[in-house]
Amino acid sequence: MKKIMTKGLLSILLISVLSIALWGCGSTKEDDAAATNSASAAESVKPTDAITSTAPTDTAAPTVAPAANDGKVVELTFSYWGSTYEKKAIDKMLESFNASHPGIHVKPLYIPGDYGTKINTLMAAGGLPDVGYLDTPLALKWGKEGKLLDFTPYLKQFPQLEDRIPQAKLYPAPGVYIGSTLASDSLNLFYNKDLFTEAGLDLPPSKAENAWTWDQFLLVAQKLTKDKNGKNATEAGFDSKNIVQYGFDFPNGSGGWFPYILSNGSDIASADGKTYTLNSPESIQAFQNLQDLVYKYHVSPTPTTKKNAPGTEVQLQTKKVAMIQDGMWKLLDLASTKLNYGIGVLPKYKEPKTGVVGASGVIFSSTKHPVEALEFYSYYNDPAQVDLYSVGLWMPIETKYFTEQASIDLWTKNASHPAEFNDAVVNYQFKNGVAMPTNSLIGYLEIGTLIDSALDDIWTNKKPAKEVLDALAPKVQPLLQGRYTQN
Repeated sequence: MKKIMTKGLLSILLISVLSIALWGCGSTKEDDAAATNSASAAESVKPTDAITSTAPTDTAAPTVAPAANDGKVVELTFSYWGSTYEKKAIDKMLESFNASHPGIHVKPLYIPGDYGTKINTLMAAGGLPDVGYLDTPLALKWGKEGKLLDFTPYLKQFPQLEDRIPQAKLYPAPGVYIGSTLASDSLNLFYNKDLFTEAGLDLPPSKAENAWTWDQFLLVAQKLTKDKNGKNATEAGFDSKNIVQYGFDFPNGSGGWFPYILSNGSDIASADGKTYTLNSPESIQAFQNLQDLVYKYHVSPTPTTKKNAPGTEVQLQTKKVAMIQDGMWKLLDLASTKLNYGIGVLPKYKEPKTGVVGASGVIFSSTKHPVEALEFYSYYNDPAQVDLYSVGLWMPIETKYFTEQASIDLWTKNASHPAEFNDAVVNYQFKNGVAMPTNSLIGYLEIGTLIDSALDDIWTNKKPAKEVLDALAPKVQPLLQGRYTQN
């Protein structure tokens, strides 16, 4: 689920995944572009042929008790995005659910691209699915508007839906609970081990307490960046115009920069979410350092270079990039290859931090079968029932899967999760993870669009970080309304 917070889908995870925005799982979870696309409803557009199934047109209000079906099988539609690997995992999960629930049949609605626009098209046409992925900023917006099912009246019947880690629970308004993110994916370093061996470098740290400082990380990235003549970026005569291998690549969406401003003691807004702080000295330093990776040190590709490049997992395999920053949903794709890869924690400033992201799993309020939809919703969120967690697509959202060894082993003790996973991911996220702004800041659908647009001047080297972040202040400040409850 790739939409984050833009790779991410994937936090996000049934995404992005958003990724989220962007990101949370599968297709473009590492960016927040999905949230932006989702914001504009298509008012008079018919569903497109890119959608690979037909959604139901039920629009009646939900009922608390199951409807009388006269022995008929209840048909539900489930919409999602994701890579080819993710689609296979979802299809397998649906087969398992349908086989174990003879009174309910869930049919897939796979939307591989431009999910936000197409789900808005279905909304306008009165043809929303029953259950589906949704970028978290849009889910929180629609939840506040009553377009998504409020789980609150059903929690006695489905108490397991309330047992979620705080970062995953979604409360668009006081007393309104619309479920959770699909997963609780962290942001990490993925790297090609062979390239570290060839360069004679130690592998990235897998424990938060051993995280590289920014300067240590930069030096490693320089040594892993090579030109066509085999010189690395620390050597005299290095040709920055003809780079054949970059040391590091990162997404330009919030998944690429948010962990670093947190690590440096800053944020987009104050703790109450009402005062703009993205132009603090700490934030400026983090953004300027990211810009310098591309244009000063030449260890990361420019947006133009990335535009025509294959997916980051392919770049790792083909040795075009030595390290990438991405969401944990990337593990599914990597585990399906023969790449000799590893996972590390992100470099740090003042303290180690990572973002926790996930696209949302929601039930649309137009469903005629809320109880059956909740039965399915509960199923696909349970690592004991489905293998979407053990194959590397998602990370769980229940606390025990981070704190109890038997529960941790249930989803991590397998070939899909490398030996360092518990340190680099499970412990790192649980102890150092903070909810991404897509999941925490009220109005981020609009705020994030504004920020992403302005940050283009940093990523394209048109302006220095301070100028861009200062100019954002009078634009973002009026939009800040606080933070969503996460309890």
